[in-house]
Amino acid sequence: MIQFELPHSFGDYTLVAYLGTTRGGVLYQGIQQGMDRSVFLEIFDEDNPLGVPLDDFLAEARVRAGMNVPVLGAVYEAAQAEGLWFITSEYLPGQSLQAMADKGETLGVREFLKVIDSVAKLCDRFDTKGILFDVLPASLIFVTDKGNVRMYNTSLSGQWTPEPSNSQMIALGYMLAQVVPTQGVAGATRMATFAEWMMQGKSGNLKSWEQVLETGEYLREQLGLVPKVTTHRYTVPTEPASPMKKWGIIGAAAVAVIVGVCVVLTNGAGEGGASATVKDERPARYPDFSRSDHNEVLLSVPNVGQIYVGAHEVTIEAYHNFLKQWGKMMPERKEKFSHPDQPDKLSATHKPKDWEAMLRAARKNGTWQGKPITMRSPVMNITWWDAYAFASWKPVAPNTPHYRLPTMEEWQGIAAQMKHEAGDKTTAIDQYCRDYDWDTGICGMASGVMEWTSTIAKNPARLKEPAGVVVCGGDRDNPGVKDRVQYLMNKDECRPNLGFRLVRDKK
Repeated sequence: MIQFELPHSFGDYTLVAYLGTTRGGVLYQGIQQGMDRSVFLEIFDEDNPLGVPLDDFLAEARVRAGMNVPVLGAVYEAAQAEGLWFITSEYLPGQSLQAMADKGETLGVREFLKVIDSVAKLCDRFDTKGILFDVLPASLIFVTDKGNVRMYNTSLSGQWTPEPSNSQMIALGYMLAQVVPTQGVAGATRMATFAEWMMQGKSGNLKSWEQVLETGEYLREQLGLVPKVTTHRYTVPTEPASPMKKWGIIGAAAVAVIVGVCVVLTNGAGEGGASATVKDERPARYPDFSRSDHNEVLLSVPNVGQIYVGAHEVTIEAYHNFLKQWGKMMPERKEKFSHPDQPDKLSATHKPKDWEAMLRAARKNGTWQGKPITMRSPVMNITWWDAYAFASWKPVAPNTPHYRLPTMEEWQGIAAQMKHEAGDKTTAIDQYCRDYDWDTGICGMASGVMEWTSTIAKNPARLKEPAGVVVCGGDRDNPGVKDRVQYLMNKDECRPNLGFRLVRDKK
């Protein structure tokens, strides 16, 4: 499988987030340099599991580019970079259904019905015109703050068959079951029942998209969202299914989607069913950063305001890519990204102490200094100068604030919002389960590594000593301690339990 260490320069684009595999390749979020826009960037993989040939991959690009359907993202170009063919398309606004489920968020009844209408009309259009398509997963259906729905274009070349449409109905019902509000919200019971019907169909039979649209219109009338002026053949009962029946149906639908749809976009962790509904039991969830935007979260920090916060510490994988780029830089660019006070800014390599051994162990999923380590582990043995240079170098979209280290106040304000971080002894960011705050999507503040900040201050307990650089948080040997603070006298100090995460200001 084609996979890069991110961020990665790719032709005129910078790849910033891995989103999953597609029918014929790999999907990334990219930033088009020179234009202030993000894009979906799908790269053809000649070793794709389904054996899709390049001609079919490019034919699908032509099919998608020829469609004028406002609800679908526009296709921009098919081109080559680094010897690989790729397709770029519009990066859609809003939040995906998968992201909502992961955060425990729900849809209002109007948005719920708008999603159903949009998918139903699109599938009905495909079926009527005989267009083959790939089943849309929850990660590629987006809802904006204003309730508008947009979808990634998954139309294909080839002979139309009814299977994708049937599978899409089951999949959509399952997706919506994860974002239905709890009891007590007007329309919640009917929404849950509607989602069940889509998964199983009335009396166990799949409904047509025409029936789905008519049922949605009837539900609007039941809830007083539109005038009651029509008579409907299909209605939604007010009594919900029993809890055992409800979750049995959801489980069956999940199996049907997994087994029956081999062309759906896949993405590993976070796609499960029941885990998205569990809020208060441990261990229940592991972080899934593959769909996040640059692996960062927008938070409101007291006395600071809104800032984007790294969802996890900077990893060995990301830092390795930085070192490769640093080694190719001309001296003037190295000086640009280095802190003005760094004594050896032109000669510094920014390689952490024992870097080769750390990298070698991480690549083999081995051990380093007696601890398991992977490329997804936080980078360690980092000096303050190293962290500053990485933050200055990390690419951003045009006219966007640059990355930086958090202040002590920001770091502690973020940590104070963590409700589910009990601390973990693992060192891989995607293996945290007791160091992952479900509500914010942030992990690693109570374990992993301690983290550099930009604050220089005196230790209140030792006021006679000079000011030091503040580091915060727990580590793998002292998990569960978010409020730990240390004052380091030397910016060159590096330790096996010391790394960093980044923040950036909101525009």
